[in-house]
Amino acid sequence: MTTNVEKSVYDAVIVMNTEHDQTAIAKVDIEAGEAITDNGIVIEIRNSVKKGERFAIREIPQGEYVRQNGYAFGRSKGIEKGEIISSLNIINMIPDTDLEEYSEPADTEYNEELCRKTFSGYPRKDGTAGTRNYYLVIPTSMCASEVALQVASSFADNENLLEKYSSLDGIIAIPHTEGCGCDSEISISRLMRVLAGYARHPNVGGCLIIDLGCEQTNYRVMHSYMEQEIPKNLKPIDWITIEENGGVEASIKKAREIIIGQLRELNENRRQDCPIEKLVVGTECGASDSFSGLTANPLIGNVADRIVLGKGMVILSEIPELVGTEQMLHSRFSNLNVSKKFRNLIKWYEDLAGKLGMTLESNLVPKNVEGGLFNTYIKSLGAVLKGGTTVIEDVVDYGEPLVKSGLNIMQGPGGDLESVTGMVASGANMVLFSTGQGTPTGNAICPVIKVASNSDVFLKLSNDLDFNGGRLFDEYETIESLGDELLNMVIEVASGKQTAAEKLKQRQFQIWTAGKLPL
Repeated sequence: MTTNVEKSVYDAVIVMNTEHDQTAIAKVDIEAGEAITDNGIVIEIRNSVKKGERFAIREIPQGEYVRQNGYAFGRSKGIEKGEIISSLNIINMIPDTDLEEYSEPADTEYNEELCRKTFSGYPRKDGTAGTRNYYLVIPTSMCASEVALQVASSFADNENLLEKYSSLDGIIAIPHTEGCGCDSEISISRLMRVLAGYARHPNVGGCLIIDLGCEQTNYRVMHSYMEQEIPKNLKPIDWITIEENGGVEASIKKAREIIIGQLRELNENRRQDCPIEKLVVGTECGASDSFSGLTANPLIGNVADRIVLGKGMVILSEIPELVGTEQMLHSRFSNLNVSKKFRNLIKWYEDLAGKLGMTLESNLVPKNVEGGLFNTYIKSLGAVLKGGTTVIEDVVDYGEPLVKSGLNIMQGPGGDLESVTGMVASGANMVLFSTGQGTPTGNAICPVIKVASNSDVFLKLSNDLDFNGGRLFDEYETIESLGDELLNMVIEVASGKQTAAEKLKQRQFQIWTAGKLPL
């Protein structure tokens, strides 16, 4: 078995940064006693190394930081060349970032060729553009959620309706568990922000909002809030209060009448050529493995850069999965105030974890560890790559509308459903989602493109996944060539092509509950 650490891709192992890294990642299982030759120097593998696990390509003395991508993910307890690297021989510690050393990055230079690219979308009155055209049934509380679901379900699989209204992508409800019997400040304000984000969303051509009548988020509260958050006459928005409308059966009947009466106007929306600056791409990773940070995440980051250089917007979230990346990101913040906002988010998470008697290591699930991600810093070094390399223009709250073009960081958990829900509320009309183990996750109103980190999981779950990022290593494709392919897929999906999650009716919607620490 031979290799050369001056290269980043080869048959047996991977080294991401040949100048600074002392670690390699196994692409295949390597038995103890096997030898890898590096420029005539033999590295004897001291322990059996499973696919995705790391081992030392040189001695790493006690106290030295262990690095991947040139950045530390731990401190060595003393690791010999050829020895597997695990939680047993490193300390979960990384160097502090010197926040005094900072200079503002140069302004983004847009790419004329990318700016000329277009997709076929739905232009909206507020200047945004939808990649889909849904009618949305929005319950204001858990108490109205089942009725909202029954209203939307009554239209399900009505092929005649979809044929008659060919510009309509569907009638969807977003049931949830919030809206009453909870903290009246953080929980309620977050719920209202998310629901307003979905009502305002460019993928929604019109909506019906249903309340019970007596909850904390009843018509009086929600209507007043949405009047402030949604431009007047942006789209058809109707309301029903169950207690005032005669109960469940009468409300469902009335809701159907309202919706049928609005479909003609929604159907008048037609796809038109829109510049890619109208794309808002959310980035997500779920069920990650060691290869997620080597293939799928950098590939998503490559496309994220292209969207930004075409004047579009990109959202990077999952704050618990950015812990330890301050050194990587510090020079990319548009100003020190944005950098401070990011550090405050990290501190907020760490403080909340402490109050709950937890640590951010809980972010790791067993499959992450099995896949080679044995501490949060390793996971973060891979997860952050989804955001590409451009300037970080702003940091926003969960579900808060974006105001700045370019790359934005959104406060949000690492849980897939809650994170994606928040990014869509912030305006994402497309989501790129990497996975190493596989996941069916979609979203109620936004197409989600699933990018596999390795070819094995892509083949195993071919009906659930959309793009094989594992080709970056298996077929020795370049990240630029695969980036071209993935960007083309983004444009095709934005123009109406269904993703695997859409075909399988994976319409997840889960609001991040305040006070809960999903990682």
